[in-house]
Amino acid sequence: MISIIKKLFLLIIFLISNISAQNGTVKTYHMSGKVESRIAFVDDILEGTSYWYYENGNIRTEKNYSNGKLNGLTKNFYPTGLLKDEIRYSDGMLHGVSRRFYENGALAEVKNYEFGELVSVKNIEFDKDYIAPLSAYEEGKRKKNVENDDFICSAQICPEPVGGIEEIESNIIYPKLARQYKLEGSVLITTTINKRGTAENIKVLQGLGLGCSEAAIEAVKNTKFIPGENNGEIVETEVTFKLNFRIKEAEDKPTIIASEKSELTSESKIDSSKQKDFIICDVDECPEPIGGITELIKKINYPPHAKRNNISGEVILNVKVDDIGFVISTEVKQGLGYGCDEAAKSAVIKTEFMPAKQNGKNVESNIEITVPFILDDKK
Repeated sequence: MISIIKKLFLLIIFLISNISAQNGTVKTYHMSGKVESRIAFVDDILEGTSYWYYENGNIRTEKNYSNGKLNGLTKNFYPTGLLKDEIRYSDGMLHGVSRRFYENGALAEVKNYEFGELVSVKNIEFDKDYIAPLSAYEEGKRKKNVENDDFICSAQICPEPVGGIEEIESNIIYPKLARQYKLEGSVLITTTINKRGTAENIKVLQGLGLGCSEAAIEAVKNTKFIPGENNGEIVETEVTFKLNFRIKEAEDKPTIIASEKSELTSESKIDSSKQKDFIICDVDECPEPIGGITELIKKINYPPHAKRNNISGEVILNVKVDDIGFVISTEVKQGLGYGCDEAAKSAVIKTEFMPAKQNGKNVESNIEITVPFILDDKK
């Protein structure tokens, strides 16, 4: 009977997820993690303006849709920011004047369409002496300041870290606890870059926890920037950007999912190079949070009462996970109080698991999970 109820529950969830229409902007990313596209939908139909980007942040393509059909101008750009071509559409058909440009920005071709039919074509000979004005680069680069997730500012030319964002990230001192818990993600920073290229008023808009916010601020403090510009003049500029925290493969510690229980000595608790068991079970393969223990940590809502009283430590839970990966029950084995016990249980319940395995088959299991509560400002 319970098995039938589970199957019905999964079927209902599946149907709801398929019925729900997609609205808003869908992002895709380059392998580097930078934004590759932003595609706008209304009720699963392409609507409005969608963008595609080069890895350098400049816009590659801009398309306008109306009710799922191309409408108005579609623009393609060279990586430099110069316009490659602009094509006019009406209700999904080529209509009006379209233009193509050489890589130096000079006009190469003009075509005229009427409702999908080509009316005329004019080719222009390549002018090797043509030099595009600076203003011609602005359109392809303007989205870099507005649309790029990694760096946002209001100046015509954004301040730039000497060596780029990657240089800041390479100088991040990865917090010991964050590495121990294998915590990865990004910290969103806002700061003012003065005319001397120094970062001031550094603030965290979105933190990561376990000391990463403080490490990000310290890295920005130690970075020299090229100041922003407006109309050719150096100006003080407020910028927003994200710093990625990724544990390098060489620094990666053994997996934090343990398949058998082990006793931790006081020495191993201090030495972060030793394995720490966050999940303990008595089957061949323990249930594993999808995305790792990091995903569970991200779901922790640190109780304000615990923060005010500087409460940190660990909550140990006894958890039952069924053969599908759903958490059936949670019980506090070792608590912290101040709302941390409830927050730990809530985080675990919200976490999706890969089910445990015994002899190669998915099985229900009883596990012990250690949930860390560590304040960012505790050193």
